[in-house]
Amino acid sequence: MSNINWTDDALVAGIQSGGSAREEALKRIYLLPGLREAVIRHVLENGGSRQDAQDIFQEALVLLDRNLRENRFEGKSTLSTYFVAIAKWRWVTVRRQQGRYTDISPTHYDETVDSPEAETIRHEYRELFQEALGQIGERCRQLLQLYQLDHSMEEIADLMQYSNADVAKKEAYRCRMRFRELLENNPYFAALLRRQ
Repeated sequence: MSNINWTDDALVAGIQSGGSAREEALKRIYLLPGLREAVIRHVLENGGSRQDAQDIFQEALVLLDRNLRENRFEGKSTLSTYFVAIAKWRWVTVRRQQGRYTDISPTHYDETVDSPEAETIRHEYRELFQEALGQIGERCRQLLQLYQLDHSMEEIADLMQYSNADVAKKEAYRCRMRFRELLENNPYFAALLRRQ
């Protein structure tokens, strides 16, 4: 086993064949130079701790293993790039579940405290946005989250496995228009706007 040249293709084949070949391939991926550091850096730069980063690295390895066995890896990027993209997605999901993306500190409003009415409206907006996001489809939702996190179109194309940044841009526009249409066609949203 140890004399194998561990290219991306060899790693994918090892995982897909199962048994000791899969274990060896996973070990090789686990030890790939720079992989763990890239995940740790991303998590630390985006509000996580070192422990969060270790957890995300482990979860990404499990998800990578499953994706490779289910033939979901299309080979449009290197395995390392794909792994880091999985880790980034996982961290976005964890952050969203923790509610950290909707936390708004009072300092954002120049130390003014909003009225209960304004707070209620903001809460209702968030609920409407979540509902609309739930209707635009998983792929659009992921794309818009990346867009919201200020990823470049090149990064989005890479993470979402689009052929180039132009395709990502068109998809982002299409998803934004769909999201907007869902909100504008919701009578409750129109009523909320009138209450502003």
